[in-house]
Formats: sequence, structure tokens, C-alpha cells
Amino acid sequence: MKIKKFGAALLAFMLMTTNVAALEGEMGYFGGITPGTKLPTSIELAQEDYQVPANYTLPYKEVVYLSGDAVEVEGTITVQSGMVGIDFRAEPTGSYTESYVINATSPDGRGSVTRNMTLTTQYVYNEGLDQLIKSSRVTNWNETVAADGSAYTLDQASSHFTKSIIEEHTPGVTYYSGDVYYKAVYNQGDSPTTMEVNSRIYGYDQAFAKTETQVRTISIDDGEDQYFIKETPSITMNKEIFYSSNEPYAISFAGNYKELIQGYGAVKYDILVGNDELRSNQMTGVVGVDDTFLLDQMALPSLSQLQGHPARTDIEKLYSMGIYDVNPIAFSPNQAITRGEYITMLVKTLGIELPDVTSRRAVLMDFEDVAKTDPNYQYIYAAYNAGLINSTTVNPDDYITREELIVFNVRALGLQRLGLGIPTIQTSFMDDSKISNYAKSSLYVAGQIGIIPNSNGYIFPDMNVSYADCAVFLNLFIDYLRYGLQKDYNQMMML
Repeated sequence: MKIKKFGAALLAFMLMTTNVAALEGEMGYFGGITPGTKLPTSIELAQEDYQVPANYTLPYKEVVYLSGDAVEVEGTITVQSGMVGIDFRAEPTGSYTESYVINATSPDGRGSVTRNMTLTTQYVYNEGLDQLIKSSRVTNWNETVAADGSAYTLDQASSHFTKSIIEEHTPGVTYYSGDVYYKAVYNQGDSPTTMEVNSRIYGYDQAFAKTETQVRTISIDDGEDQYFIKETPSITMNKEIFYSSNEPYAISFAGNYKELIQGYGAVKYDILVGNDELRSNQMTGVVGVDDTFLLDQMALPSLSQLQGHPARTDIEKLYSMGIYDVNPIAFSPNQAITRGEYITMLVKTLGIELPDVTSRRAVLMDFEDVAKTDPNYQYIYAAYNAGLINSTTVNPDDYITREELIVFNVRALGLQRLGLGIPTIQTSFMDDSKISNYAKSSLYVAGQIGIIPNSNGYIFPDMNVSYADCAVFLNLFIDYLRYGLQKDYNQMMML
């Protein structure tokens, strides 16, 4: 027997939409850092008129090496992103313009940067692979740099800039990587100074966090001396929740969860060959920048029946995020969850865009076992569009098993390839013999990245999943989205 839903969701996660393309380049491509643009709050996403900003100005820091020394400057970067609002599936080829304006100076007066760059970006979208390829060429580039008493003016005619990015859109995460190469020739004194930069870019964008890291090598030749630098600029933006209890005794609710969004950037540099006057402690360093945080309250119903329950915190978090919408009075943590219910929860969790099913012009998908009047229909349709399910047979009323849930979670992350080539005869779980062959690679991946609860080495693959079990699984999954991915993209790469 299914439990009755609790009216409208506590937070309007069903109004969430994900970006069709990742908003890469939030710190520019010159070694600078920003805290990144804020992830939208749940309240913002609930507004019908919410739009991703196409133009924004962020705090900015950069390290200048033209004099063979590390000169830190700080100021702002203003970005105009022409890709916002483009539906790449409807327009699989095309172009847009992006621009970057940077104004920064050093507090000690040693340096400054004034830079204005405009790029024309062409793109092609491959629907079969769900991949987007973008290639950018510079159309305007003005730059003046001051470092240690010397002025450097860019010779645009002799300079060159190229950028190429590939994105892959998985159900829950957009991943991207690419390359930037540029040669900047500066007029300074009697001979030009030439700087060549090779940069590899890695990043991802999803509902709970986004990260971008660039791995850059810089060669500078001023006609007399040569310098060589390696640097790793990175930005991360997180969305976290935490519980806050109320202090007054005479208040109708004990407390609630709060949503906190904050970003930070850092660049680590190593001057491998610098000017002769540098001391060893000046050859390496880390520069950071952060931003003010956003804080929103989250609704939380009374769940007194969970007093002392080991999954109470996990369940309350999902209620606060609007992922659980069962009437709290009738809620039972031991009630088993169906496949249709879990698909709906996962769509809400990931913020997958919901198709229009109400207008007269709406094109409705025909599923063999999901009626268009089913309350989960819109979410199942969204899951199909996103690639979370790949069949018109869903079995929505069957209770979901632990191995099925894990397969869904790994597919949502788009990390199935990490299990390819792993022998399917044996996994590390004590009850490996009970695991279906199709699920072994996904369970291997889930164990490696830490999104399976510890059960003394057992996985219990064919066990039905209760609301309590689901809450534990989903919070591990969300925590990986919040924190786990970023370790691979910045902490490990900056070591």
C-alpha cells in the first residue's frame, strides 16, 4: 500500500531546472581566480521567472609573472556569457559571443592588469552522445600589465588565443574538459616580451556544487631572460544544509534546517625558473579569494514518531529539501519504496528539468506501464529524457531493491565507466553471489566512491528499500555531490 503524499512539496524542487550547458570560464582563462557565481537557492528556483544570469561581476585575483617574480593583483572580472538561454538540443549548431573584462591592482602598487577580451564561440551538439563541443577564437583583445615598475602593452596583431571545450551531460552532472593555448606578445622597452600558456581545464556543474580547475604551464621570454611557471587555479561553489535549534521555550517548532551557499577560489603557483633575485620562499605560494555566503531557511515538519530513530536526521534532511513529501503524520520509516517513487525522488534531488505535460501542445511520452494520470508520470518522463531510465517499461509499482537503487545512483552520476573492465565474477561484498550480474559494475563503483552505507561488508542487494534506508542512501549520494567530486577536481590536482 502506498502512503498518501503530503499535498505540495515542502520546497518547490519540481520547478528546478538544470543548465543545458556548463557555465565554464567563471574565472577567465588567465590564471586568475574568483569564488564563482552563486548556485541558486531553493527559494530562487521556486520562482517562475528565475533565470541563470548571463552577465555578472565577481571578485578577482591573479598572479602576474612578467618580471620573473610573483606579483599578486586583485579587483574584479566582468563576464558576459552568450550561451545562457541557448537550447543546444533545439539548435545543435551555432555560435555565440563571450567577453571578459578584468581590472585589478596590487595593494602595494607593484602591479596592475587591465584586460578586455571578446571571443566568438562556435558549437556543435551530438545528441546521440549527449556531448557538446565548443571552439573559441579571439575577436578583440586589449591588455595592459604593470609589474615591478615596467609597463607591458599587448600587441594584439602578434598575439594568439584559442580555446576548445567538450562537455558531456549525464542525468545529474555536466562534466567538461578542454584546452586553452595562447601566446601574448607585449611591447616593453626595446624588445618584446612573449608569454606562452598551455592550460588544461577540468570541471563539472550540478545541483549541489560546481568546480573548475585549470592546470597551466607558462613560459616567458623577454629577450634576455626566460622564466617558467606552473600554476593551478581552481574554484568551488557548494550548497550545504545544517540544522539550527530554536532557543525560546515557548515556540511552536523546535528548529529547522538552513541552506548555505558559498564559493571560494585558490591558485597555487610554482616558479620553476624565475629572476635571479628570488629567494626560495618566493618561488611558490597560494593565493585565495572567497565571497559572502547566501543563507535561506528550510521548512521542516514535525516528525515526533522518529524520536530516537537512527535515520531521523537523514529523513528530516530529505523533508527539508522537498525530496520526501509524504504526509508527516502518516509517515512510516519502515514503509518500502516503489521504483516510481524513487525515480521521482532522484529527479527532484538532481533538479532534472520537468517536461510540460499540461499545455494542449505538449507532446506526451507513452510508457507501457505508467499512465499519464499517474502522479509520478511527469518525473518518470523527465528521467527518461535525461537518460536516467532507458526503457518505456518502468515497473513503477514494484518495490525497489538496494541494487536497483545503487544502479540508478551511479547512472545519475554518469560514472558507469569506472566499473568497466572490472571482473563480474566477484566483488568485495560478502554476499556477492546474490548480486545480479548487470549490477556488479555499478555496485563496485558505488563502493569505491563511498555512496553505500557500511553494513559490515554486506550489501543485501535483493532487499527492498524502506524510507529510512532510502534516506541514508540519498544523503550519502548528495554528500558525494557536495564534497566527494571536488576532491578529485581540486584538492588532489593542487597537491
